[in-house]
Amino acid sequence: METLAGFAAKHGITYPLLADEGSRVIRDLGMLDDDLDRHHAEFGRQVRDDQRGVAYPAVFLLDRYGVVAEKRFHPKYRIRDTGTGLLESALGIASPRHGPEAVAGSDAVEVRGYFDAPEYRPYQQLRLTLEMTVKNGWHVYTAPVPAGYTALGAEVTPVAGIDAGAPAWPAGRPHRVEGLDETFSVLDGTIRGQIPVTFAVAAGTGDLRLEIAVRYQACSDTACLPPATLRLSLLVREAPFAE
Repeated sequence: METLAGFAAKHGITYPLLADEGSRVIRDLGMLDDDLDRHHAEFGRQVRDDQRGVAYPAVFLLDRYGVVAEKRFHPKYRIRDTGTGLLESALGIASPRHGPEAVAGSDAVEVRGYFDAPEYRPYQQLRLTLEMTVKNGWHVYTAPVPAGYTALGAEVTPVAGIDAGAPAWPAGRPHRVEGLDETFSVLDGTIRGQIPVTFAVAAGTGDLRLEIAVRYQACSDTACLPPATLRLSLLVREAPFAE
């Protein structure tokens, strides 16, 4: 309780903070990090006695009746979501505040990419949003696709310490092409995909530039363009270190 009181005073926190002395509630909720020694070793740290009983990072979303509607867990205590990312995911909204943007386009589509925060902190997980605008009358294929066609996809060029997850795209709608037996799944209009990116790097790593490739195949009812790739480059600055 004394530690939380000092933390609240230092950072100007006025809402209540709860101390689970003895980690009873943490244990009951299945949130106790029993692998703390191994996780500290991965970060090059020794476990202090006062760190025993730490919980996995978790967020519980309650509905208006106080019922848990969603749970978000991370496997290591250092990994954290951004505040913007949590609000967007929990409330299903798009925040007007985010990191710098990068834009690339072709005849049929344009892609805009940005992170949900302008800066990263070590072991923080940011969300990379890829917003694709498909020209009216055109669509892009999404998985699953028949052999010989290219589904919408994206990847972050590997960088030491950067862990990029798989992209999540909206579900496509069924589409048939006259004269073909295959059934396609397509997306059109404005498409928003997201990739979780964890910055598992030490403090002092500095600013990082990430390269993103977005693959797609755009078609209309009468024409189909060859598979193409749009490339984005985003600079993510390291946040100042704070004790």
